[in-house]
Amino acid sequence: MDIKKLVIYEAFARAYPGDKGKKFDSLAKDLERIKGMGINTVWLMPIHPPGVEGRKGTLGSPYAIRDYYEIDPYIGTKEDFKRFIERAHELNMFVLMDMVLNHAAVDNVLIKKHPEWFLRDEKGNFARKVPDWSDVVDFDYSNGELREYMIGMMEYWVKEFDVDGFRCDVAGLVPLDFWLQARSKLDRIKKLIWISETHDPHMYQAFDITYDYDGYYRFRDFIEGKGSLREYIDFLRMQDHIYPRGYLKMRFLENHDQPRIAKLLSREALLHWIAFLFTMKGVPLIHNGQEYGLEEDLDIFNEYTLPIPSEENDIFLLHKQFANYRLRTSVFSQGEMIFLKNDQPEKVISYLWKHENKFLLCVLNPSLENLCVTLDFSGIWSDVCIHSKNIFNNDLFRVSVRNSHAKLEIRKEPLVLSFVLY
Repeated sequence: MDIKKLVIYEAFARAYPGDKGKKFDSLAKDLERIKGMGINTVWLMPIHPPGVEGRKGTLGSPYAIRDYYEIDPYIGTKEDFKRFIERAHELNMFVLMDMVLNHAAVDNVLIKKHPEWFLRDEKGNFARKVPDWSDVVDFDYSNGELREYMIGMMEYWVKEFDVDGFRCDVAGLVPLDFWLQARSKLDRIKKLIWISETHDPHMYQAFDITYDYDGYYRFRDFIEGKGSLREYIDFLRMQDHIYPRGYLKMRFLENHDQPRIAKLLSREALLHWIAFLFTMKGVPLIHNGQEYGLEEDLDIFNEYTLPIPSEENDIFLLHKQFANYRLRTSVFSQGEMIFLKNDQPEKVISYLWKHENKFLLCVLNPSLENLCVTLDFSGIWSDVCIHSKNIFNNDLFRVSVRNSHAKLEIRKEPLVLSFVLY
């Protein structure tokens, strides 16, 4: 397993088409489409039964779990889940479970069995760290028996169902030493993928991948007019100094907690950010329906069916094109990415991937203006003539570098230039 080669798809099984209790079957049928799109990893949002007492919406939040050892009957059965994982493995795909270990539904089965495992306020009432999460109560990880239970529960899903890893919800609210303890124990069973829904540097002690929320917030500032493109890219460059060497970020344009990206950007601008998602260093995440440019936000509290189109549209085809290109191109997993300076930093993003004699030059223009931009290749090349192919549209493109600089005429289409230098 090469973590750098992951392309992740976030799937909400409960929202899949099909009868109640048959959602796993529907999702299993979708695996070939997902695989064909160039995705090799499926992260399932929580599949456990949600709480009933104090639930939000008609079905309740999947992140308010009533029983960690059971499957939500609305989705299917344990046998269905096993078949789903077996089918994914037949397609050489990984399956990640969502682990929600900071809190549980207010009527979780452990409340009565082990009330001492839960956080209390000064009056002795069950408590939570985030007041707005009214449908949950938090666990108290100072209790050693709770830790053993949670680790044993994760072992159960690995041993009995052969899951390949965990996306850990609000992992920063759970003590780091618990995650270290859990990983030490579970790594003896199987090499797993560990993703932390945090952007704290110290979480890399226990996790392979952390969220790029620190970058995402600056991306949102840019597209909402609260910050500049230069500020966003400067921050991404700064991440190399914040995080440990070889760090991996899960990059995303949207997820179930954030609005649909197609609702925030024009169709033409979205093309550049899709290209960015799949060519930026890190691990790309595609959220259920994002690949079609859906604008309707996912409803995780009520009965809801994803409006998956019956035909592939241009946004789908672009996701498919770039995801497959990323999977088969070694430069992303073995190479080095360097941000290049340019003379239009408020409008243009430029960076270079290199691995041995293979290169990928990305020049993205989310401003959508026709521009003449000068790229600075100082320390890389002084004088070279590059003959390349634009992965976006297969056009041939020539770049002349003189005195470590190159002038490019760019228009509304992304430039993702692949070439070899001998």
